[in-house]
Amino acid sequence: MPLRILPEKDFFDRKEELAGLYRRSLEIEKGITQSAFLSGSRGVGKTELLKQLFNQLFWKQDKIAPFYYSINSAILSVSEFSRDYLMRYICQRLAFENKESSLIYLEGLSIDGLTSILEERKAFWALEILDGYIQCHEPIDSLRIALNAPHQSTLATGISVVVMIDEFQRLNNFHISGNAAPMLSALFEMPLSFRKTPHLITGNQAEIQEMPVIGALTRIGVQPLQLEDAALMFSSLLDGHGIKISLEPHTLLNHLGGNPFYIKCVARAAGLSKKSEEKDCWRTYIDEISDGNIYFYWLSVLKSFFPELGKRRKVLEITNRIYHTGESLTQHRISKAFSLSERDTEVITTALYRAGFVRGEFGVFRAPEDRVLIDFIDCLYMKEVRGKSYRDIEIGLLEKAADTKSKGTSFEMTIPMVREAELVAAQCLEQIGKNLHLDEDVIGQLQMAVIEACINAMEHSKGGDKNIYLSFNFTEDLAEISIESSGRGFVSQETGEPFIGRGLKEDAGRGWGIKLMKNFVDSVRFEKTERGTKVVLVKNLLKEARINKEGSATCE
Repeated sequence: MPLRILPEKDFFDRKEELAGLYRRSLEIEKGITQSAFLSGSRGVGKTELLKQLFNQLFWKQDKIAPFYYSINSAILSVSEFSRDYLMRYICQRLAFENKESSLIYLEGLSIDGLTSILEERKAFWALEILDGYIQCHEPIDSLRIALNAPHQSTLATGISVVVMIDEFQRLNNFHISGNAAPMLSALFEMPLSFRKTPHLITGNQAEIQEMPVIGALTRIGVQPLQLEDAALMFSSLLDGHGIKISLEPHTLLNHLGGNPFYIKCVARAAGLSKKSEEKDCWRTYIDEISDGNIYFYWLSVLKSFFPELGKRRKVLEITNRIYHTGESLTQHRISKAFSLSERDTEVITTALYRAGFVRGEFGVFRAPEDRVLIDFIDCLYMKEVRGKSYRDIEIGLLEKAADTKSKGTSFEMTIPMVREAELVAAQCLEQIGKNLHLDEDVIGQLQMAVIEACINAMEHSKGGDKNIYLSFNFTEDLAEISIESSGRGFVSQETGEPFIGRGLKEDAGRGWGIKLMKNFVDSVRFEKTERGTKVVLVKNLLKEARINKEGSATCE
C-alpha cells in the first residue's frame, strides 16, 4: 500500500528525482503536465519512488490529490478490476481531503458500505460517479467509468489528481469472462490525455513499450544508485543487524550495479549470517543467486514467461549462448545453432526480451548490463542443464568474483552537444591512455573513432537531452568505449548496424564516419537504450601490442 514506504534514512540517492516528480505534480494546475512512464531496470526503485511521491503529496499539500494503484494479477477480469479501481480511487480521494489515512486501508468494503460513507460525508461528486457505475451493466462501459473517475472528480471539485499506476504491463492480461482482451488497455488513452489528471505509470519496461498507450507518454528514466550511495545504503542496512563490513571500491557493490533490490537482498543475508569479512559477502552473494531471494525473484520471472520445464532448459541454453558468445546474435543464427524453426526462435527470443533477460531489437540480441542477472542464469544453467553441484557452482562464481576484482579501469564523462565538444572527449581519452601506458598509436586510433562517434551522435540527436554520455572501460586486453545519446537509428536484423540511406536520410559523410570507426577499432556495435542509441567501440589491446612489437622487430 502507498503509505507503507521505506524509512527516509534507507531511501538513498533519490531526493533529486523525488523532488522533480513532486514539482512536476504541483505544476498540474498550469495544465502543462503530461502523463509519463517511469522507466528503469527491474529492482531499481521505481515502485518506491511512486510510494514516496504519494506520501509527500498526501501529507505536505492540499491542492493536488494523489492516487496510487498497483495492478494485481489476480484482479484482471474487467468487471473485478473496474470495481476495485473505482472504489480504491474514491477511498483515497476522500482520505486526502481530511488527511484520514485509515480510509486508504479499508479492505472488503462493499458498494453499499462505500455509499453509506459517501452519504455521511456529503461527497456528492463521488456518489454521482458511483451511481453511474452501479447502473452500468456492460463490462467495457464500467471500465470507462472507473478509468475516468479521477477526471470526473476534478471537473466536479476543482482538485487535480496525480494518478500513479504500478505494474501497468499486467493490463495485457485483461479478460472478459475468461476471454483474453489485452487491447482493452487502450481505453487508458483518453484518461492519459487529460492534463489536470496526468498519470505516472511504471512496470516492466519491455512490455509497456509495446502497449498501445506508450505514444501518449513522456519518458522519465530512473537510474541505478551511484557507488557512494550504494555503499551508504549497504552500510545502513548492515547497521540494523549490528555488523560492519569494509568493502573494497568497485568490487561487490560495483558488481551489484547500484540496484537497490540486490543491495537489500545481499545486506539482509549478510546481516543474518553475522559475518563481517568481504570474502564472506561474496559467498553470501553466491547463496543469494543460487538459493536466496534474488534467485527466487528471477526464477519466478523465468517461470512466468516459460512455465513448461522442458522448454526452460532450452531457453537456458539459448540465454547462456547469448551471454557468452561475445557478439550479438540474430534470430536466424540462434535458430540455426539450436535447430529451431524461425517461429519458435522468435517466440523464445521475444519472451526473453520482454522478461528482461536479454537486450535487443530488430531481431538482434545481446547480454544485458545486469551482471547479477547474468550470474543467476549461469548458476541455473550449470545446475539444471550441466548438472553441476553447488560446490562446483560456488568455485566457478568465486573465480569469476576474483576476476571482477582484478578487472581494469573505468571512467565516465558527459559532454554537451556543442561545437568541438568531441575534441574535449578526445583530449580526456589521450590523458587516460597515457596514465594506462597505452601505445601512442592505439590512443590515436581510439581518439579518431571516438570523435567520429560523437559527431554521429550530435547529427542524429533527437529529443530534449542535448548531452552525450561516454564510458571508457579498459582491461589488460581490451578497451571498450560507449557513446550514448538521444539519437534513434534503424538497425538491420542481420547485422545489427544502422541502415545507411534506408529510412534515415544520411549524407555520404556519415556513411564514411561509420567506416572510419571500423577502421580504427576491432568492432563497432549499435544498441538501442533507454536514452536512445549507444555506439560501442571495442579494441583488442593485446593484438595491437603484438602487431606493434612485430613491426618494431621488422624495422630492426
